[in-house]
Amino acid sequence: MIIVSSLTVIFLLLTAVFTITPQLHILQLNSYYNVRFLDYLKGELKISSVVSVIVSDLTVGLWFLSPIISAIMAGVVGIIRVSHAIYKVKTAKKKIVYTGRVKRMYATSFILSAVLIALCFVNETTAIVSLILSALIVAFIPFWAMIVNLVNAPIEWSMRQWFINDALKILKNHTPMKVIGITGSYGKTSTKHILGRILSEKYNVTITPGGFNTPMGVVRTIRENLRPDSEIFVVEMGAKRVGDIEEICELVHPHDGIITSIGPQHLNTFGSLENVAKTKFVLADEVAKNGGKVYLNLDTKAICDRAENYDSCGYGIENKSGRAWAENIVCNRRGVQFDLHIDDRIIKLSSKLLSKHNILNISAAALIASDLGVGDKDIAYAVRQLAPIEHRLEMKPFFGGSVLVDDAYNANPTGSIEAMRVIGSFAPMKRIVVTPGLVELGEKEHECNVALGKAAAENADLLIFVGIERSKPLVEGAKSAGADDSKIKVVKTFNDAAEYLRGICDSNTAVIFENDLPDNYAK
Repeated sequence: MIIVSSLTVIFLLLTAVFTITPQLHILQLNSYYNVRFLDYLKGELKISSVVSVIVSDLTVGLWFLSPIISAIMAGVVGIIRVSHAIYKVKTAKKKIVYTGRVKRMYATSFILSAVLIALCFVNETTAIVSLILSALIVAFIPFWAMIVNLVNAPIEWSMRQWFINDALKILKNHTPMKVIGITGSYGKTSTKHILGRILSEKYNVTITPGGFNTPMGVVRTIRENLRPDSEIFVVEMGAKRVGDIEEICELVHPHDGIITSIGPQHLNTFGSLENVAKTKFVLADEVAKNGGKVYLNLDTKAICDRAENYDSCGYGIENKSGRAWAENIVCNRRGVQFDLHIDDRIIKLSSKLLSKHNILNISAAALIASDLGVGDKDIAYAVRQLAPIEHRLEMKPFFGGSVLVDDAYNANPTGSIEAMRVIGSFAPMKRIVVTPGLVELGEKEHECNVALGKAAAENADLLIFVGIERSKPLVEGAKSAGADDSKIKVVKTFNDAAEYLRGICDSNTAVIFENDLPDNYAK
């Protein structure tokens, strides 16, 4: 009896261990916060969840009637569930990254499973307890992932502190180096790359790579990328909640800073635009404390309203009251050309980067580079050499000789509206917008998606909205701009959109992918 019981438990726990991967994936997409993972689960309750509970109950119930049948059922159902989990992992848009943290969570899952298996061999009572617990784990696998996450929390905190202390030691022993912080609701990644490229004309520069804009992302950059000869360290500072920027500032103590924008991003965690602004201006406060300069985008009202409280260097396009502003702008599918005023002189600049937003990013980078002694000719040369950042208004060849503007990493309201104007500039080509809309905007999410749908209708000939439920405000906005059903197509997934595009694109077609939500937002 104990042998059969242990087989049933082993089958159940193997199912749990191998089906936990999709749950760890969603946890990873939610930055390992159980609270955010719970928010995801609330919107993902499906019939399959109920079936999972019923099957697990049956497995336990059958054990009392026929342990052998119970074991067989546990094995068959396990094979089906593991196969489904493998399919989900393989077809995920943003793949799970098997980091050290994920591997440690697997290890904890194995260890806890081994304890339950061991209980089977103590006596019949503990075997029944182990069987029931194993069945519950399989029935409620998302909560098993959360339990494993909680068990590992002290380990993760200890490792985090060790990495932070190691990064602080590296910074302390580094030769004098200027640190430049960049934050904003949008534009910070592009500005970081642009500034790094321009400054490299004169200095040895290290920038935080990719999307490494969290405290631990900065720590990892310091430990793995910072070179002994680095003269300038450009740090992108992201924030999803109050306190995030402060944590990065306490680590690197920036001498200068850029605030690129303030907008309705991550309002579900910030709560209000005022909290967003206060968090971003933590960088300005730190720079002021360190006796440096803060560079502010004066075209953003929330920034302009606070600029007078700081010894700041402003830049803009519409607002020409700062030290730098752009005018005589020509923006088309080949890029941009414009005159950049810096104090009392003009630099003529051209770039392959699309959109007026990149003009603001270039203006900020050119101004701070100029203050750090980079010559005008070197600035102009570096700007001409700039290449689009991957998935940010990046032009690529597409189906049937068409052009794809890949803006999949653009997820802010202002930038998305500007992207619609970019695709509009491709007229008289046939212009197609593919988007699932915007997320993490709190109570403003519906309003911003309506605005995006309206802008899409005003600038494109065909609108493909992704997500049956999610697309409703996009459709509402498009119809408010006069789009009829023949101009709007709603699909379930990006793969469905791609299959449709494959049949209609030709050399006279321009397509834009605007935002591409990970699986935890699929609905």
